[in-house]
Amino acid sequence: MVSNYELIKVGEKATPVVVIDDFIPDPQSLVETIAQHHRFTKQDGDFYPGVRSHAPKGYEAHLHTSLHKLFCQLALHESMQSFGVEKPLQIPLVQLSIANQAPKSLSPIQCIPHIDTQSDNEWAFVHYLFSEPLGGTAFYRHIETELERVDSAQYENYFRTLKRQATSVGLPPKAYINGDTDMFTQIARVEPKFNRALLYPANLLHSGCLPNDISNSVDVKEGRLTANASIVF
Repeated sequence: MVSNYELIKVGEKATPVVVIDDFIPDPQSLVETIAQHHRFTKQDGDFYPGVRSHAPKGYEAHLHTSLHKLFCQLALHESMQSFGVEKPLQIPLVQLSIANQAPKSLSPIQCIPHIDTQSDNEWAFVHYLFSEPLGGTAFYRHIETELERVDSAQYENYFRTLKRQATSVGLPPKAYINGDTDMFTQIARVEPKFNRALLYPANLLHSGCLPNDISNSVDVKEGRLTANASIVF
């Protein structure tokens, strides 16, 4: 039984988002292990504004156990029954991340909200492993299309609209998005807390609320360290 979670509804579509506090029993030991044994590097073709590393095997095991229990509980909520959570979950990707890219080097696509997939049966997971005020996660609505989630049927039209807006509205400034813009409305924001985890449908428009004076350090104990995973049903 997982008791320390909150199920919130986001946007006009009331999309469920799950906030879990005290996700693992000894988060400080996890950070120490990562600091001692994990090397972070920039991944080719990765739009994430920072560096990555693999997750400890013990952490992956905890994810499988705890998230299976949590989604079994969530399946009892009426708003979750359409998300296929009664099926066995798979976790094809688990990784560690440190955001450290300078805003001046961001590409336009990194300066607006994004989705992780077009699929309706995949959820994203982020686990905050930092204590400094380095930003949580926010969710957005695209103003022109009114989309909050982008599935496979809407994908082509949505990105065609973005390309047109690059000319009609203009490219976004080289900065991390942290609120409303001419193209997007922020519909919800979850503040970070050490050992807090967040679950949300992976095709929900979202972005990290990263500070624009973010350090380029890869120091695990000082940087914006998170664990990230994809959950597929």
